[in-house]
Amino acid sequence: MKKISQELDTELLLYLDGQLKDTAREKIVLALQQDEALRQRLTQLEAMESSVKNNFLEIPSKNFTHLVMQKLDQYPAQPSSFNMLNGIWLLIGVLLMSAIATVLVSSGVFDQATGTLDLNTVKLPSLNLKRTLPSIPIDGKLIINITILLNLGLCWLVFDRAILKPLFRRRLQIGR
Repeated sequence: MKKISQELDTELLLYLDGQLKDTAREKIVLALQQDEALRQRLTQLEAMESSVKNNFLEIPSKNFTHLVMQKLDQYPAQPSSFNMLNGIWLLIGVLLMSAIATVLVSSGVFDQATGTLDLNTVKLPSLNLKRTLPSIPIDGKLIINITILLNLGLCWLVFDRAILKPLFRRRLQIGR
């Protein structure tokens, strides 16, 4: 079956609705007599139109909202989708990475990771600066120490969300 253009498809819909002028309608009728694919498409469009016309919108009862609101408390709220086991794995991973970074810092791996970032070598578009930009000293050990502290903060947050909250939630439910 050959592909029918969007314009021809639109004309077929207008033909079905009776919105075509005489010359355009005659042109479509002639095309329908000559083209089998066009006749099949018209049949498909007629079937779709009849199914749309046969469907009707169901209106809920007047007390639908009241009934729904009454049953809201009937079902307990679902726990968050944050799985406790996934949280424990995440906590183990963050602690492991923090431990590895701490061992590397204490063994002196990052002692020689120092340098400077010279801002004069950075090409800034369309800025004509008369002053020279400063050089920023970079200390690798300090950056790693800050990263370790941030990881430990993340660890505490994950520990709270993954272990403490579910544990206390269960204790609260058991205590009722």
